[in-house]
Amino acid sequence: MKFIHLFVTFLLFSQFLMAQSGDVVLNHFEVPLPPQDYQYQDMNIDNQGRLLLAYKKGILQFDGNSWVKVKVSSSPIKFLEVNGKRLLLAKDGIYEIKEDQFHTNKLELLYQTPLLSPIVDLVFYENQYYLLANEQLTIFSEQFEKLNTYKSNLGYKDVFVWKDKLYAFEDNYLVENVEGTWVDLNLFAPENSDFVFSVKGANQLYFAYDNGEFYSFDGKEFTPYSSALNEYLRENYPISGKYFDGKIIISTLIGGVALVDEYSGEIISTIQNYNGLPTNEVNAITMDQQMGLWLAHPYGLSRAALNIPLKDFQFYPGLEGLPETILLSHDTLWVGTTEGLYFLKEVKDYETLQKKMIQKVKINSTKELDSKNGENDSGFLENLFSTEDDTEEQIFIEEELKKFRKIYRSEGIRFRALREKLEEKERQLKDSLQRVSQNQSKTQKAKSKNIKPKYKSVVKTIDISRLKSIKFEFQKVNTVAPHVESLVKTDLGLIARSNTGLYLVKREEIVKISNLKMIKKMLYDSKRQVLWISNREGLFSIDIIDESYNQKKHSENKFHDLLIQGSQLSAVGENILEIFNIKTDGLQTVRKANINNSFSEEMLLFFESGKIKLLRSDGVLALDEAKRDLEFDTLFQKPLQYFLKDQNEDIWFLNNKEEWNSVHNKIPQQLKDWLHIVPSLKNIYKANDTTVYLVTNQRIIRWKYVTEKEYPLPKTFIDGVMVENEWVLDTEVVKMQHGQNNLKISLSTPEYLFKDDVEYQYFVKGLMDEWSAWSSIREIDFPYIPTGDYVLQIRAKTFLNENVRSFDFKFEVLPPYWQTWWFYMLEIAFFSILILISIKLNTTNQSSYLTKTFTFLTLILFLEFIATILENNLEGYLDDSPVYTFAINVVLALSISPIEKGINKVLVTINSARSKELIAKMRSNQKEKNKNE
Repeated sequence: MKFIHLFVTFLLFSQFLMAQSGDVVLNHFEVPLPPQDYQYQDMNIDNQGRLLLAYKKGILQFDGNSWVKVKVSSSPIKFLEVNGKRLLLAKDGIYEIKEDQFHTNKLELLYQTPLLSPIVDLVFYENQYYLLANEQLTIFSEQFEKLNTYKSNLGYKDVFVWKDKLYAFEDNYLVENVEGTWVDLNLFAPENSDFVFSVKGANQLYFAYDNGEFYSFDGKEFTPYSSALNEYLRENYPISGKYFDGKIIISTLIGGVALVDEYSGEIISTIQNYNGLPTNEVNAITMDQQMGLWLAHPYGLSRAALNIPLKDFQFYPGLEGLPETILLSHDTLWVGTTEGLYFLKEVKDYETLQKKMIQKVKINSTKELDSKNGENDSGFLENLFSTEDDTEEQIFIEEELKKFRKIYRSEGIRFRALREKLEEKERQLKDSLQRVSQNQSKTQKAKSKNIKPKYKSVVKTIDISRLKSIKFEFQKVNTVAPHVESLVKTDLGLIARSNTGLYLVKREEIVKISNLKMIKKMLYDSKRQVLWISNREGLFSIDIIDESYNQKKHSENKFHDLLIQGSQLSAVGENILEIFNIKTDGLQTVRKANINNSFSEEMLLFFESGKIKLLRSDGVLALDEAKRDLEFDTLFQKPLQYFLKDQNEDIWFLNNKEEWNSVHNKIPQQLKDWLHIVPSLKNIYKANDTTVYLVTNQRIIRWKYVTEKEYPLPKTFIDGVMVENEWVLDTEVVKMQHGQNNLKISLSTPEYLFKDDVEYQYFVKGLMDEWSAWSSIREIDFPYIPTGDYVLQIRAKTFLNENVRSFDFKFEVLPPYWQTWWFYMLEIAFFSILILISIKLNTTNQSSYLTKTFTFLTLILFLEFIATILENNLEGYLDDSPVYTFAINVVLALSISPIEKGINKVLVTINSARSKELIAKMRSNQKEKNKNE
């Protein structure tokens, strides 16, 4: 075979790559606002974990699924948590953010101010609030009654509390409030700069200025915090900053977001356009309860998942094409793409990287250029990059721009205006150089005078401070052909399989060892140091020890998977399984078996329990040695969704329950869980039990086991209740009137990474026999609910946690008036009067037809009253079948005659006794009369 030229500068496998952490996983969200309103002021997370986004015309609330507007009467400026209260500073005053029973955010005005601008900050110190607005300090009581105002000719720029002391910046001078008097501490902020924001860390206070200076304050003196951070901010213009979990996070105008370790001052990482952010301009940041960093930018919102065990590796500069395969060899990460073979190396020369990443922006006219002079939306790594040697011109332009930067700053030009001025000057300089170049090449251009260029190029150099956030870059192996589909690690080096052949990548050279095209399967036999290959032409082998790399053909059959077990090689094709004995001089067929493969599936081979087996979507086939045929070893109830072999020849499969499993090795539960958010897999490389690389259509993802922190559980709560299609307002207990039998309950779980994987279950005693099935539907709808008091039990879960939260919700359906206690009392009183009247009539006139009729009607009404009471009280405990009502009516009807007879007997007895008493009395009176006579 032909040796390819010596790869002289081929990397001596980097020893630093294992320390590389990769890029955070980003999710992007569209904001339902017109583009002109994409001016974000601040962001915050409410008590339930929902995102609050303040923009110039209002506040939006987002729970991962739906956006809700929070009513506000003026432009919001800043969210604060002061003195245990969640506050909002707006142009017209100070508001407290409160939640009602259904967790709806509402604003309560604490203090109304004139339309002041700018409102900067609010702090609480010694039972008083200090509001900084219009460069003056206003003092309020705890009830927000105005007490005093501090004014200054220089103007107050910032106010803060640190170590139980109240400080403020009066212009650039630090002052301390001592018993109501501001005392100058003789400490100065940077001159010729404007204060931008302050950040309160765990150990110190930090101040950022528009010239990129970033200072720390320990209560005694100011010191420059970090030279690396200052260099970064100097070129990228800081906008806002916050402190979360030991990190200082700073958003910039043109440099994305920098994450800085507070203790060391080192930039841990940056989130920029090159690693997935739509733009490098970030206006606001916040951190949610699941350690997700939210970034607001002109294209909407992005969320960076900081504490999950997944990292992206496809964003490092230099990688081209779509990833196909990945392998870690001698601590060097190798990636095969549709454009070729790449390896990850540590960046040591940022000047070379800067030349590689010069951005070329094509424009039609000067007018069009002026409309695009801001930061390019597609980012500084996504356009056409020039590798031309423009070093002298670039050095000249950079020197000139440094001069004009000083001039513009001295004129008070800052931020975006400064950037636009410098870019305009850069264009002018480049156009001038281009005209000089055109004049010098006039003769050459005359030859092609009929061809007029449509575009001219503006070359933008990326400043090195931004590039220093990139620790690693991909370098291409130019001698390997494009479309590298798989990689195999051997004793002699790495073998790369492309569409046009095989390449052996050694430490000092690269050799093309085969010209076979369209290879389907490549398997390395480490014991014999032989490479087995199958393609559409048949089955081949290459002895990689032999420097001539002789190629032998063993079969004309087309195979799509190979397996070596001991001294046998098994090969499976579309409709055939063939087993060979491996001999020193070739292969000997020992067994063939035909396969009924109706859907032409590509089956995978594996060895288990002493048998050769085949995996396909509907089950596992095993070779029966006695019958010399294939039979079903396992038949799946439902077909597998997907299966593939990893780089170690282990089979991974996804079943119908969305669960990943492996044939030979147990997949860690943590990896199983996180595979839910990984798109369709193309390739898997298991480096060890705690590190797995995953290749999808456009991403390279690394999972690395973490034990320090679990993924925080989101809250689940009721965010709305609707009765008869009308929202219920804030109330302690939901009471539904008679006739209002339709109830709808809306649930919310602020889950931003797995929002489609949250499931709910509920149960109502008296209405349901068992818990409902798990469902991702966020609404619980009861079309009809009978009268009664109820407790709705709700449970929620994700695939990471079986029980996210369990809670109860009480509601009541009020009875109609005829089922109320007072109506029952009236009925009892009414029937008591009827019975008394009946008894009275019966004792006075037994033979009266009217008396008997009245008694019978009284009995019928009383029994019907009892039947009604029974039906109402048994409702909910018996089925809805009319049999029970019919049975009650039959029993009561059959009871009429016995009850009537009983009543008559009682009345007869009463009348007889009364008659005897009257007769005895009459006889006694007669005797007394006769005696007197």
